[in-house]
Amino acid sequence: MSKNRKWWGLFALMPALAMVFVDQSVLPVALPTIQKHLGATNVQLQWCINAYLLVTAVLVLAGGKIGDWMGHRKAFTFGMIIFSIASALCGATPDVFWLIAARGLQGIGAALMFPASTALLMSLFPPSERGKATGINVSASSLFLIIGPLVGGYFTEALSWRWIFWINLPIAALGLILVYLFIQPSKVEKPKFDLRGFVYFVISSGSLIVILMQAREWGWTSSKVIICFLFFFIATIFLLLREKKAPHPFLDLSLFKHPIFKAVNISVFSIQFILMITVFRAIFFQDVLDWSPMKTGVITVLSSCPVLFLSPIGGMLSDKFGPKIPITIGFLLLIFSFIWTAFFFQSSLGILFIGLVTFGLGIPLVFTPSYASAMGAVPQTKAGSAFGTIATIRSFSATLAVAVLGAFIDTTQFNTLQSLAQENPKTQMIPSSLLQNMIAGAQQAKEYLRDLSSEQGSILLRYFYKAEEAGFFYTHLGLAGLLSIALILVFFLYHRKSKHQLPDMPAEGWD
Repeated sequence: MSKNRKWWGLFALMPALAMVFVDQSVLPVALPTIQKHLGATNVQLQWCINAYLLVTAVLVLAGGKIGDWMGHRKAFTFGMIIFSIASALCGATPDVFWLIAARGLQGIGAALMFPASTALLMSLFPPSERGKATGINVSASSLFLIIGPLVGGYFTEALSWRWIFWINLPIAALGLILVYLFIQPSKVEKPKFDLRGFVYFVISSGSLIVILMQAREWGWTSSKVIICFLFFFIATIFLLLREKKAPHPFLDLSLFKHPIFKAVNISVFSIQFILMITVFRAIFFQDVLDWSPMKTGVITVLSSCPVLFLSPIGGMLSDKFGPKIPITIGFLLLIFSFIWTAFFFQSSLGILFIGLVTFGLGIPLVFTPSYASAMGAVPQTKAGSAFGTIATIRSFSATLAVAVLGAFIDTTQFNTLQSLAQENPKTQMIPSSLLQNMIAGAQQAKEYLRDLSSEQGSILLRYFYKAEEAGFFYTHLGLAGLLSIALILVFFLYHRKSKHQLPDMPAEGWD
């Protein structure tokens, strides 16, 4: 038993991985149903996603240090307990504000579990077996991430959307038992932590996301937005000054002097950014194309399956030909995917599926070679700092994407709806506030529509669907443009040679 204890320890980490990664992809499929049940606006619905992403992004750095301080097994189990309690609160939510707060609490649990799980995995296996164990861990994480939409579609349609959260409770109970049975208590250290840099980062990133999320409701020139912008501006200046002078900075900016490290972070940022379109696709497919939650989940899972087998292929191509070739192929596939999906979303499922499955083909061809490049771009003594920085950028990209894409889609839909309404004499007199409320998903707009004449209401409803289609179309074309710019930058940086010698001193917060 002692000989196989390390493999049982790896198995003990799986329930927590299942909770965290399934939870990332399970919710988007259920969002339209949740919106109907809780009467949420679009911004509130996006906060249900972004509360989790934002809290995880700003706390995952601190989560690793907390694990050093209290022991990684203890931090891991605390994270599981917090995550399961938050899941119970999510499932029992009486309104959307409760759900948003509980999702933020889930983010705290995830921020403790993510770094602790990596540290525990490294402690379980000798260096000669860590590659194999990490591969199994990544494959399991990818599998859990992929099956999430299917689980969400089934629970939403067959039982209740609340079960996508309640299912975490027995999984967490099993995980806690396995961890205490097969993973030994971790050593406790006294890590150094750049608290000032951390606080500046939290204020800066949090203020920016609040601005992008709430400016649609508060107004871009409102006092709340102006105050948030001041917090963002001041905290960002303090953060940059602090990181340049601190002997062990929270974010080691010297890493970005290496062109390959810049290229890796551009790749990771852009791919994680465009990945968040899956949240808005799940809503669009149900609201506009009239797909059921189960159909949405099945199609999403099928289009994501290439990730499972192309990740190792991307690694092998990178080893044999260098990272530029698979990364370029991946970017080109993704650009094609977004353009195809933009023009053919109204076509048959078979034609649309070409764009969706190409999306699944391109992701691993960029991610895997990028991470492999990062390993050789920095000294071994800076590896922890480098991968910590990449993880932070990836997490922040996700929360930024939800805010930016949500704002862009809503603005595009409102402008399209307003333009269509003004062109028709029968709808010219409809106030802009009603059109704005329609886009926001407010309940009062629906009540107002019931009082309109049947002809006027049907015209406005038709325009509303055209506005949603316009938002889908222009967002996909915009993301194709973003990927094109990222490809040019990455290709150029991989051809540059670094003239900067990175210091051997590891950055504080990750060593």
